Amino acid sequence: MRVFVCLLGAVAACLAMPNVYEMEMAEVEGAINRLQTKEELVHFLTENTSRGPVRLTSFSFKDCGGAGALVNINSLSITPDPVVFPGPLNVATDFKINSPLGQPLKGDLYIAKKVLGKYIKLPCIDNFGSCSYADLCVLLEQVQCPDPIVRIGIDCTCPLKANSYSLPKTEFDVDVSFIPAGDYMARGNITYMGKEGACLELSITLT
Repeated sequence: MRVFVCLLGAVAACLAMPNVYEMEMAEVEGAINRLQTKEELVHFLTENTSRGPVRLTSFSFKDCGGAGALVNINSLSITPDPVVFPGPLNVATDFKINSPLGQPLKGDLYIAKKVLGKYIKLPCIDNFGSCSYADLCVLLEQVQCPDPIVRIGIDCTCPLKANSYSLPKTEFDVDVSFIPAGDYMARGNITYMGKEGACLELSITLT
C-alpha cells in the first residue's frame, strides 16, 4: 500500500511540474512586460546574480543573411579566451560589402537572455534591448568612428562603400562596471531599399 501511495505521489508531482514551470515563466514574462526604464531592465538582469567580473566562456556567430544579402560576414573572432569583463576585448573580422549601403539603412536588433531554460526577449527601453532603428546612418553620424575602423577604409558615414574589408585583431576597452552572467542570444538585421543588407547571429555565455 505504501508503495502504491508513493507511486501516486510521484505521478502527481510529475504532472504538476509542467504547470509550475508555466506559472514561473508567466511570472517572468509578466515582470519583463512591466519594465519601464533602462534601470529597471538592468536590475531585472542582475537580480539574483553575483556582482563582480564575469568571463566570456562561450561564443559563436552565424552569418544568417541569405544568398542575396548585400553584406557577407566571412569570419569573426573574439579573444582572449576567456574574455574577462570589465577588460580588453580583441576583435578580428573579415567581411564584404557587395553593394553600396546608403540611407535609409534600417536596423533591427533582437536580444534574449535564457531564463528557466528558455530565451526571453529583452524589450526595447531607451534604445537599449531589442530595438528597431529607422536609419542607422543617422546614428553613425553621432559617433566618433574608431581609428581601427577608419584605417580599413570605413569612415562611419553613409553610403558605406562596396569592398572587401579585413579588420586584424584589434583591442577595444569594454568600459562597463557590470555585465550579468548568463546565456544570451542576439540577432542583428539590416535592410536597405527593401533588400536584405546583413544578418548576424551571436550566442554567448557569461559566467
